[in-house]
Amino acid sequence: MKYLTILFLILTQINCYSLNRDSVTKKTTKVELISSFYGSVGSTHLPVNFFNKIYFGGFIDENEKGNSYSIVKNQRSGFEADMDFGVNIYQENNELKGWYFSIQNKISVAGKYQQGLYDLIFRGNEALNQQISIGNTNFHFRNHQLFNFGKFYENFSFGLVIGNILQEYNGSFGENDFIDFNYNYNWSVVVNPNISFVRNANNSFKKNGNSLGLNFKIKDDFKTTNLHYEIEVKNLGVMLLHSNVETINYDTSFSFSGFSFDQITNITNLASEISTPFQPYNSNMRIISTTPFEVKFNIVKSINNLELFAGSFYRNNSQYLPKSYIGFN
Repeated sequence: MKYLTILFLILTQINCYSLNRDSVTKKTTKVELISSFYGSVGSTHLPVNFFNKIYFGGFIDENEKGNSYSIVKNQRSGFEADMDFGVNIYQENNELKGWYFSIQNKISVAGKYQQGLYDLIFRGNEALNQQISIGNTNFHFRNHQLFNFGKFYENFSFGLVIGNILQEYNGSFGENDFIDFNYNYNWSVVVNPNISFVRNANNSFKKNGNSLGLNFKIKDDFKTTNLHYEIEVKNLGVMLLHSNVETINYDTSFSFSGFSFDQITNITNLASEISTPFQPYNSNMRIISTTPFEVKFNIVKSINNLELFAGSFYRNNSQYLPKSYIGFN
């Protein structure tokens, strides 16, 4: 009887300890660490090897310069990297609702230009015998630090995005700007560039630009099928460049027929002569614009442990074409 009593007390203590642990677990908020990295490089006409040579160095072969197209065809090329680290904090007894917070660093560079301008730079003007328009040429380079926080539910999430603009470069040319080749060694140039940029400030907290935006995401099932959809908008808001804004903006035309022997032999003065007209100047202006927000739409079908998806994606003010894609997880 004594041993049965001792065994009963031991089992009771184990059972009580187990119940106590379950109770503690239910009252403890679950915290989940999250991280992601995304990078891509692409072009409407250039192979990947071209970008490898640009980044790592090396001679660019003719077959790495891409196919030849009409010189008036618009082309686009770009690169982006996106790093995100944060936490999801779930509500008590619920793994479908909670709060999120993350720190994100987004870098992107892209340009839109006509094929003729690319051929002039990488193939020379020997085969070019007509005017090249540069009116549709524009580009950007940006480096943004974003702080995301908000609330998520099973089928919906929303939040705020506060951004530090570490670097923001934007450039375009006048609608009627062109380069005309009268002869191989006589170029007529008409340019009206409009370039603005801010550099990264030394202060870790106070930057030369800031942004404020909204995040929201909706996902749900189609009622008549076993498909579900996702609609997501990221960083929809306003960007303000407020300090140390530099600009390059002038309207000029000139003829270029090469460099003289004295200019070629005095490379220091030549570099100064070329760079002086393009020196930026500090401006007191403030630039307000929409953020480079993203819009994404997906349709997903689950088959056992496989997910098939198709969707479309667009990013504002980034020289990106809206893209469609399909894939599986």
